[in-house]
This record gives sequence, C-alpha cells and structure tokens, in this order.
Amino acid sequence: MNLSFDINTNPTVDNLNEIKSWLLEEHKISNEGFYCNWNLIEKSYENEELLIFQNDDLIIGFITWRNCGIYASLDIMEIKPNYRRKGFGKLFYESVADYYQSIGLIAIKLFCAPITSEKFWKKIGFIKFPNRGYSEPDLTYFISLIDINTPGENDYGNKLELWNLEPYKIKNQKPKWIWKIENENLEFLKPILHPCNGNWNLRLTMNNVIIKESKVKYFSDANNEIEYGPFLYITKLN
Repeated sequence: MNLSFDINTNPTVDNLNEIKSWLLEEHKISNEGFYCNWNLIEKSYENEELLIFQNDDLIIGFITWRNCGIYASLDIMEIKPNYRRKGFGKLFYESVADYYQSIGLIAIKLFCAPITSEKFWKKIGFIKFPNRGYSEPDLTYFISLIDINTPGENDYGNKLELWNLEPYKIKNQKPKWIWKIENENLEFLKPILHPCNGNWNLRLTMNNVIIKESKVKYFSDANNEIEYGPFLYITKLN
C-alpha cells in the first residue's frame, strides 16, 4: 500500500455509501460499530462536517464533528475494522488536528464512546474534563491545539485564580487553579484555555491586591469575552 494518506474534507455520496456499506457489515458480523448512528453520520455529511481518511481512493476511517467557534466537538471517529491496531487511528487524529488548526480552531472536545476508546484518547494526550456541575457525561475529554498557559502550584503576587465553586460558596476555600500573570498590561504570553462553569468564581490579583472578582460569566464585557461554551479562554484581560 502507498503510505500516503489524505484528509478528504469534501466527501462524495459514493464515499458516504461506502462507509455505510462497511458499517452495516460490521454491525451484522459483530453487532458493534456506529451503524446505529447512521442518521448522525448522514447529517454530518449534509452539514459538511464529515472528514474521511484515505489512502488514494481507499477509505480507512471517518470522523463526524461540529464546529463550535473556537473548538471542534468530535462526535464519532471510526477506523475500518481490518485497519485497526495498526497505527492508523493515531495518524488519522494527527491529520485531523492539523486540519482543525489550519481553520483556526484551538481545541478538540469529545466524549469517549465506547468506553474502551478512553485509553486511546488518553494516550494521545486528551485530558478529562473536571466536574462542571452540569449533566455532562463523565467521560468528556479535551485537548488544546495551541501552546497554553498551564496552572501553577505556587502563590503569585500577580495571578488569576479560579474556583470550582460559586462566589458565595468559596469562604476560606483555596482556588482550584492559579495562573501566573507575567505581564503588567494583563496580556498573557500564552493564552489560558481551561474547562469551566460560567458560575464559578474568578479573581484577578495584581501586586497582591485584588483588582476584580466575580462569576466567570460576569468577569468580562462584550469587547473581551472570556467564556466560550465549556471553556475559559483568555488572551488578555481589560
């Protein structure tokens, strides 16, 4: 086999029918796979949110996803049964991640289904979502596609602190996450990207003085949004 692989972002009806054929065969043989989600796969095709992994004209796998503004929500990823456990899943993911970066997305969010896929996503580097207090599946994971500002363990004079609690609940509780601010103009050298709940408490401290503190959803204004769906995303604070 020619070891040249491509991401097809504009699959044809014939491509779609080929996928349907091998999903149906897999379902009949093992009662596994994603044929039971065919309506979702077909809808993704109609919405131009179906990506195919190909070697020349040979389809090796596919992904259904949604563009959520700054991140991609990955719904289904499947490698054709006879190409599994040969490294194609990792190759496919790396190609898809490059594609998402090329269109300006900065993260991928997904739910591990079936549960056996959790090992694969963790090995690639996906991080489990913290409990955000919503009816969110326990096996929700994400990965950043950009270099980000990671939380530290030390206390800093200039810092941004996030609690996984609402303001009235924090009392003497220490923050769950702390980011060091290295620039006096509040522009981060690396952006912060982190799962959050809009009701969680966020505090900005400069020179050991609290400058601002409120719920995440009230912390910024329309000119400097910091809450994007399930993520806190900050490049600069006003």
